[in-house]
Amino acid sequence: MNNSIKCQFLGGSSQIGSLSLVLEMDGMKLLLEYGMSPTKPPSYPLPPPPADLALLSHAHLDHSGMIPWLCSRNDLSVFATELTAIIGDLLFKDSIKIAKMDGYSIPFDRNDIKDAEHSFVNVSQFQKRNIGEDGEVRFHSAGHMPGSLMFELTGSQKILFTGDMNVVDTRLVKGAKPVKCDILFIEGTYAGREHPRRNELEKAFLDKIDEVVSRGGVAVVPAFAVSRSQEILMVLKNSGYNIWFDGMGKKVTKMFLRHRENLRNPTDLKKAFNDINLVHSDHGRKLALKSEIILTSSGMMDGGPVLWYMNKLKDDKKSAVLLTGYQVEGTNGRLLMDKHKLEFYGVVEDVQCEVNHFDFSAHAGHSDLIEFAKQCSPKKIVLFHSDNREALVGPMSDFAEVYTPGNGELFAL
Repeated sequence: MNNSIKCQFLGGSSQIGSLSLVLEMDGMKLLLEYGMSPTKPPSYPLPPPPADLALLSHAHLDHSGMIPWLCSRNDLSVFATELTAIIGDLLFKDSIKIAKMDGYSIPFDRNDIKDAEHSFVNVSQFQKRNIGEDGEVRFHSAGHMPGSLMFELTGSQKILFTGDMNVVDTRLVKGAKPVKCDILFIEGTYAGREHPRRNELEKAFLDKIDEVVSRGGVAVVPAFAVSRSQEILMVLKNSGYNIWFDGMGKKVTKMFLRHRENLRNPTDLKKAFNDINLVHSDHGRKLALKSEIILTSSGMMDGGPVLWYMNKLKDDKKSAVLLTGYQVEGTNGRLLMDKHKLEFYGVVEDVQCEVNHFDFSAHAGHSDLIEFAKQCSPKKIVLFHSDNREALVGPMSDFAEVYTPGNGELFAL
């Protein structure tokens, strides 16, 4: 038997976004992820060849965004957790809504989303599935968000594909554990960058809120609807503040609580969610403006209720906006961080209130990536989903052969 594994990244090799990998092993062709970059307009991976099976690690759009397009044109199963499928459905519909609002086209419609719904095959952590004639895939928690998976593929060689991963226990999920393999495909989003310790980060975040509230201001906390909002809710659980929660994160929280098996501590999330005020109307938004903390989408401030709140509070020097995630180049959140300006409905305006950034990342930092890779004991490592793979090549070359292929490049392992 030919033990060679043929691979090609269709997107997301040397950049963060539009991730997709074609993997040919033991006569079977697998498609891992099929995402988009949620820029305006979005950018997409290369078209895929016919595949036998698709594997989806989690629902974030840079990994899942083109699944409806894929399923409308190919009759193939998509292995993912039930929670990933449900959240994916919500995000796909939201992508169509955003495209319509912003006036650009998107290459799938609601019928394609239905096709995707019927293509999902629910799998769960630690489960095994037979694939092909004598291959097997085993699913492990990726520690990135509830329902996220790593894929351990066993055939003539053993492969681990991490998807997005985190090794640190967060309030929502436990960190990923290394899996022994011959070939490791590992993300490198935070190559060259470390994260602060989680307990120190949470303390700094809560201290800043104390400071803002004590001077009579409102702390506006923009957060990604999927997993970041819920993480922040749990950090704020015993703070005693008057908190209002707005945006899509409310719906996602309910989805998480219906799939408790994916959560590290579902009781804590339920309590945190029950102890806050939910915004359901314009009247609710006006009440939220008089509160102490507003937790709302979107995380990069490109839309969602956060712009309404910021439009009212931008000139209030007592108030502050506390960013909780990475702000991609070209987003409103990055404009705010770099220039203290925001675009409100086509008009760029100065922001006078305080601006802070807290690194609540759900990705492994530089040292954690190296340590995780070492503990997997691979002979070969393929780095992807990173704009700084070079930072990892040297350290990882000490214990494995390291590959950094480009998009569209065919390579064998």
